[in-house]
Amino acid sequence: MTPATPARWRRPLRIAVEMAVGFGGLAALDWFLIGGFGFERVQPNPYWLPVLVAALAYGTAPGVIAAAIASALWVLAGHHHAGERDYLDHLFHLSLLPLLWFVSAVVIGEVTIVRTGRQARLERRGRVATRNVARLSEAFDALSRTNRRLQVQIATEAGTLGHVIATATHLSSAAPGERREAIVRLIALAARSEDFTCYRVAGDEARAWLRSSQSSGRRDVLPVMLMERLIRRRGIVHVARRSDRASLDGVGVAAVPLIDGAGRLAGCLVLHALPFAALNAGRVAELTEIATWLTPLLADAPRTLHRPAGLVA
Repeated sequence: MTPATPARWRRPLRIAVEMAVGFGGLAALDWFLIGGFGFERVQPNPYWLPVLVAALAYGTAPGVIAAAIASALWVLAGHHHAGERDYLDHLFHLSLLPLLWFVSAVVIGEVTIVRTGRQARLERRGRVATRNVARLSEAFDALSRTNRRLQVQIATEAGTLGHVIATATHLSSAAPGERREAIVRLIALAARSEDFTCYRVAGDEARAWLRSSQSSGRRDVLPVMLMERLIRRRGIVHVARRSDRASLDGVGVAAVPLIDGAGRLAGCLVLHALPFAALNAGRVAELTEIATWLTPLLADAPRTLHRPAGLVA
């Protein structure tokens, strides 16, 4: 058998070779040791062996073929003593073993087919179960890692609900400085960044109005190119979008426009530092949401401001 032999022919060829070797060896043994009488006086007849092996190993069809070959060898050699018995006795003598061989081949072969089919199904189910267990293990590991990250985030997150409520209460404070500090803290909580500047549009330019503790030294006036892009876009500008990178160069990583009720650009919140991976669709939506509550606070703020901490006039 060569490697080029088609796979579908390998099994029939193997069965044929095994039958040829088995029956050839038994026929040679019968011829040289007993005289070629088909093992007539040997009980049980050795021709049973290939029939049983074929039926047990391969099923009904190979078993029936083996029974046919054994029957042919038996009939060809089983007439030597025909003169010693009558016709019916001789006919019964010749047909008994082939009948038993064929019946055994069919019964054992069918049992073999059922057994091998059940074994194949169990093996398939075992492989499927193994894959499912592996997938469940991977999913469990992923959930465990996510759970640990969430626990760490919850344990280290400063912006708890109570902290947000406490900060929001200072927005109604009579002291302007306390109000501004509350706005800075709320922006830091919502943006999840401590490096930002809030700009307010005054005339043809946007000047820094509120600064976080880490944004000192940032530019006081927004570039005209960024303002024009915010007016055209009417939406957030960020470096995750290739076309926005030139306008944000040297400014920050994201700019959230603050649009007033009349549809005019009232200001802009610039985030100077933010992980690039955080600029996904959900994060962009969160940043855009800041404008809905920051714009009214910007509109209500007085135009003339002093320079306490966190404020640039």
